[in-house]
Amino acid sequence: MNSFHSTFWNTTTEILNKSWNKEFAFEAPSIVDTVILPSMIGIICLTGLVGNILIVFTIVRSRKKTIPDIYICNLAVADLVHIIGMPFLIHQWAQGGEWVFGGPLCTTITALDTCNQFACSAIMTVMSVDRYLALVQPFRLTSWRTRYKTIHINLGLWAASFILALPVWVYSKVIKFKDGVESCAFDLTSPDDVLWYTLYLTITTFFFPLPLILMCYILILCYTWEMYQQNKDSRCYNPSVPKQRAMKLTKMVLVLVAVFILSAAPYHVIQLVNLQIEQPTMAFYVVYYLSICLSYAGSSINPFLYIMLSGNFRKRLPQVPRRMTQREINNI
Repeated sequence: MNSFHSTFWNTTTEILNKSWNKEFAFEAPSIVDTVILPSMIGIICLTGLVGNILIVFTIVRSRKKTIPDIYICNLAVADLVHIIGMPFLIHQWAQGGEWVFGGPLCTTITALDTCNQFACSAIMTVMSVDRYLALVQPFRLTSWRTRYKTIHINLGLWAASFILALPVWVYSKVIKFKDGVESCAFDLTSPDDVLWYTLYLTITTFFFPLPLILMCYILILCYTWEMYQQNKDSRCYNPSVPKQRAMKLTKMVLVLVAVFILSAAPYHVIQLVNLQIEQPTMAFYVVYYLSICLSYAGSSINPFLYIMLSGNFRKRLPQVPRRMTQREINNI
């Protein structure tokens, strides 16, 4: 049994299945652990903080909030919760795995971070269903597609996320290892516990919502292109307009789904692969760290996707005042 231990407490196997015994020591920290990785996460943290605050501020100050705005605002809030825990993770990494903030804060940060994962997956899934109903079945469940009901649906998703994260409140704590290092981690007492918790978190936050999200967007795309063909054949509308809308929607859907998969899939897949590895290699170590960076990068990329892919959203962004030219002054 080796002593490979993950200092990343975010999800699933903070104590990997090869290192559940607290008698084993930490692996000696390298420059990757203490310098490179904290620096990368720090840049991601700063970028995501600015972007998500901008999204929340833009939506809150808007006079007329749409149903998609409510979902996007909740996703931005969830990403902010995710990002708030980053400085603690950066400090632990930079200190070679040492946690200095106490047990209560360890449990709180870990639980909130995991709750954010449940919330993000749930909100994205329900938002996908809402987009399907709005575009393909606009006259069904209209009583549920109101701003009042949407707010309550999102509150329900947050409540369900806190309930699903209850195991984290119980098992996350500061653990002292053989070499004296005290780390904030997940205290699983056996490899079976690691296995079942890994499957629980991976399935509920990724492998269960992903097919639902893909199915909704595939149905949306099929419907959109079908309407385009009907309009084109009937010659009732200018065929260029529906085609432009269909292409724009296709591009937006492909980008959103691709980012979701690329940012989340590597981490969840490597957690499952880890359950089958007897001795982690350097390649596994590098890929594991890259998957962590990708999972955090998703929280930073999302707000900029909303801005780039939505012309209506760009119009509502706060405008930076500029200096007037001499010609503009003369025309006043």
